[in-house]
Amino acid sequence: MVKSSFTLFETLLSIVLLSLVVVGFIKYSYYDNFDEEFNSLNKIENSFNKKNYTHNFTNSSKNIQVFINETQIKEISVKEIKYKDEKTKLIKYEIN
Repeated sequence: MVKSSFTLFETLLSIVLLSLVVVGFIKYSYYDNFDEEFNSLNKIENSFNKKNYTHNFTNSSKNIQVFINETQIKEISVKEIKYKDEKTKLIKYEIN
């Protein structure tokens, strides 16, 4: 006699093994510190929105050239605000 279907024991065993694999992926996923990174980016965004540039920000003035329709060149004076820490580097330009 040839066995052609799973028994209840084999089905339960496969469900347990599958659940262990899924739990392992969830526990050791890439997003372990997602809340911490989100809060850090949110603080940076709030500083940019409020124009409250404190520590980790550097300010400088620059002149940049903008090409319009590949023929016209316009020079614009901008304020460059940089944020840099161990994980994040952002640059924002504000027109003076």
